[in-house]
Amino acid sequence: MYRELRENHPAVRGPLGAWAVSRYEDCDLLLRDRRMGKDLGNSEYFARAAGDTEAEEAPFLGLGIDGWDAQLFKLLDPPDHTKLRALVSQAFTPAVIDGLKDSTAAIVDELLGELPDRFDVMQRLGAPLPIRVLGDMLSIPREDHEIFVQWSTEIAHILELGAEPSEDVAIRCQKAVAECTAYFVELLEKRASSDGDDLLSQLARARDLAEGGLTLHQIAAVCVLLVVPGLDTFSNLIGNAAVLFARHPEVLPQLAAEPESADAVLDEILRLEPPTHASWRVALEPVEMHGQTIEPGDVVLLLIAAANRDERVFDSPETFSLGGNSRKHLSFGRGIHYCAGDLLSRLMAKEAFKGLAQRVARLSLVDEQVDYKPGIWLRGPSRLPVVVEHRAG
Repeated sequence: MYRELRENHPAVRGPLGAWAVSRYEDCDLLLRDRRMGKDLGNSEYFARAAGDTEAEEAPFLGLGIDGWDAQLFKLLDPPDHTKLRALVSQAFTPAVIDGLKDSTAAIVDELLGELPDRFDVMQRLGAPLPIRVLGDMLSIPREDHEIFVQWSTEIAHILELGAEPSEDVAIRCQKAVAECTAYFVELLEKRASSDGDDLLSQLARARDLAEGGLTLHQIAAVCVLLVVPGLDTFSNLIGNAAVLFARHPEVLPQLAAEPESADAVLDEILRLEPPTHASWRVALEPVEMHGQTIEPGDVVLLLIAAANRDERVFDSPETFSLGGNSRKHLSFGRGIHYCAGDLLSRLMAKEAFKGLAQRVARLSLVDEQVDYKPGIWLRGPSRLPVVVEHRAG
């Protein structure tokens, strides 16, 4: 499907008015283009998706949580985005992330431990690793980690922009967002007067330093949007990596013999099987694309997974291959919305690869037909039982 889109429909408009863009050059351009924003309040797309063409303000998949939708997405474009980005980026500097290496390696060792011959990668590593690392960064009590994983699963449905959710899914999303937001507000209120050095404490104390100030509810909304869906995204990355390790049995021995190859392995995984298949933008001004005009207010779905396999850019784009230019992948985005947590994601993934390679000589799927999570937006296994051959010594 992606190849067909790239070749014959590089910029195509769907029945609800959203555009899909699939070529690398176009996605790269629009990700950087300041004529494109992320505030979905500037679009009528979701009003049309919900069948309400008279709505003045589009609901976000019908959640309508006391204006939470509108408040949140205003934070995704300047000037509010600029303030928040400046605050959040303080927690993800190279020095800070490098300081997490030992603790992340220790968490991986604890989670993997003495591996049995058969286990589920998602249960053993994919789900618990990101909440353990981020939980420590945010000083979230260990007893609350499980509920965060549950919130992450429910809130991830918000990102499934390709389909209208059922009433049940919408209700569960609404409940998870409300509970998670309230949780963060309470934590931020406590941390505002503390002298802690965790990320939440820094955000709570620094919010007034930004021009115009930021409310605790705004900070909480950003935590919900960035932290919670990020758990599911990283879980997908680990699951997709394990599938590729099983189908390319030479990779784990290479990682064991050459740990420095982890960066190249990770980039090729991110290129070939990204955990998020698309990103969205909203046109703020007219944009010409392949002889067509994307009008202000139009939603544009940037098909990152399609762009990452564009034969105009990548050699052997449909196969797993090291030594190419896979680092050019778009899986972390581009421009002002480039993923703030890319260094943390890379650290967690490389430590997870290292932990597996030290223990496992060969990993095989119990079922070649992988059970993927529903939806087309996020891509990762819902469960991944494997059988392993342990590394000698």
